[in-house]
Amino acid sequence: MILLALLAIAGVLGFYWLRSSSVFAVSEVSFPVAESVTEAEVRAIVEPVSGVNLLRVSTADLEAGLRTIPYVRSARVYRHFPHGLEIDIEEYVPVARVRASEGTDWLVADDGMVLDEAGASSHGLPLLVPEAEVSPQAGVPTVAQVAAAIPLAVSLEDTLLWPASQHPVKQVSVLGSGELTMVLEGGGEIRLGDAGQLEEKLMVALEIIDRYLKEGKKLDYVDARVPTRVVAKAK
Repeated sequence: MILLALLAIAGVLGFYWLRSSSVFAVSEVSFPVAESVTEAEVRAIVEPVSGVNLLRVSTADLEAGLRTIPYVRSARVYRHFPHGLEIDIEEYVPVARVRASEGTDWLVADDGMVLDEAGASSHGLPLLVPEAEVSPQAGVPTVAQVAAAIPLAVSLEDTLLWPASQHPVKQVSVLGSGELTMVLEGGGEIRLGDAGQLEEKLMVALEIIDRYLKEGKKLDYVDARVPTRVVAKAK
């Protein structure tokens, strides 16, 4: 019993010695090449633990710090003894643009996280234009009304649901009530109401648009808020 107690004490003392020594000091950090997250952003988070003993490094704190980078959806940090940290990052992918009240467009992810100001290369993404005052900020979720419109933006990227090459959408207006209205490039509106039953609403609206085009009519609007009772009006 005495021997076991001595071994246990020795083990504890050994652990605390290793924890306070420079034997396992962090000197190497590895992470995958990312598309939108920069090396500088990652190193700014991990720099404070450089030279710190691996046993004293809080991987949870590092993961929380990495998640403050706007394009980081999730992050995991692993200890690699004797001197390394390995970082695994999942990036956000922009699915839409949101227009701020002052006119700047911002990229948003599928869960509503604001990522960055939109550049020229993102002009193909659906544009959400809220009626309410919005001031997007990178790394902060967008307002609830805009977030509720994101499923429509995702649907518009599916050519089986909406052939954008034939019927390009200029913007999606998000009304103060939260209702959604698609404004077509060629004129005309598709009034969808909320984001429920999107597939049915888009399919019936598309059928009516194609019928109007075949008849040589110009569309004023299609009201598909109730997909079983659609109302359409020609110009």
